[in-house]
Amino acid sequence: MIKVLKGDITELQVDAIVNAANNHLWMGAGVAGAIKRKGGAAIEEEAVAKGPIPVGEAVVTGAGLLKARYVVHAAAMGQDLVTDAEKVRAATRNALLRAGELGLKTIAFPALGTGVGGLEFDTAARVMVGEVRRYLALGLEPGEVIFALFDDKGYDAFSRIAGRDCVVCLGDSITYGYPYGPDTSWVRACSEKLDMKLINKGVNGDTTRQMKRRFERDVISFEPAYVIIMGGTNDVWVGTWQEKIQENVEEMVTRAFEEGICPVVGLPVPMDLSNYEGFLPGDMSCAVCELDTFRNWLEEFAESNLLPVMDFYTPLLDPATGKANPAYFEDDSHPNVNGYRALAGAAERVLLQLKRGMP
Repeated sequence: MIKVLKGDITELQVDAIVNAANNHLWMGAGVAGAIKRKGGAAIEEEAVAKGPIPVGEAVVTGAGLLKARYVVHAAAMGQDLVTDAEKVRAATRNALLRAGELGLKTIAFPALGTGVGGLEFDTAARVMVGEVRRYLALGLEPGEVIFALFDDKGYDAFSRIAGRDCVVCLGDSITYGYPYGPDTSWVRACSEKLDMKLINKGVNGDTTRQMKRRFERDVISFEPAYVIIMGGTNDVWVGTWQEKIQENVEEMVTRAFEEGICPVVGLPVPMDLSNYEGFLPGDMSCAVCELDTFRNWLEEFAESNLLPVMDFYTPLLDPATGKANPAYFEDDSHPNVNGYRALAGAAERVLLQLKRGMP
């Protein structure tokens, strides 16, 4: 759950509040000074004893006389007092991780980097809310994140990004719902069951290159909270090199984060080879291997970047054989009605986590 309020962060009764810190953890002006004045000098003494720390890292101290239990000192800048989006992103992520390590349930953030750091409120909001959504989508705690802003400009910027209420589903024919159409897709089934605004932007035959080319129009223009990126199969069929497919995905993920959109990566469905009775054409054998390679890379990429994953692969397997279940397929590449129902069931579990970061 994400909340945005206008008020004094030092007055909040939460498990932890975040201090907009420098990497030496001295507490001077701004939010840091307010925390020190109200909570006592002991907070700074404990913090400095744990520093200096790399910019983007975070440490935890007691909260002194504050109503909160802890203060998480997130170093969004160094002694040069210069920050940027990536430093704020790392500081936000590590503040959440430190709170999670302590098993905390609630945490409150100021707008990191917007004081002496000079970062625009809109930029800080896109970065910080997007990072919180990534964290919540993984099912991690703290599950309640508050942004406490002291003026109207900051409050409006964070409210606008936190208020995003839709998910764009970007993909190929599996997202579209081929051969039946969008009404039979996993997107429609999940939207109706979970009462979520899911926008189907699946295009039959699309490669990741084509998805990237329409990213501005079909994703960013809708200002979603999340985008589910699922493709790669058609790239393999047309012989696109692995490095290029991976580059396309990486660029879409980066672009999403720049706009405050949390990306979710989808694992491509398996291929049903049951009709080939032991003889597999060379081009199909190559495609299967390439798709497996891409799927493995996606899992590693998601894990290393703390990205939510939507598994469209496992639900269509036969547990007895570990291969694609023919009962779920219309042809060798596309699910039938039962297959789309199976995909919807798997997608629901991830979408319920995404709802934690939506209004």
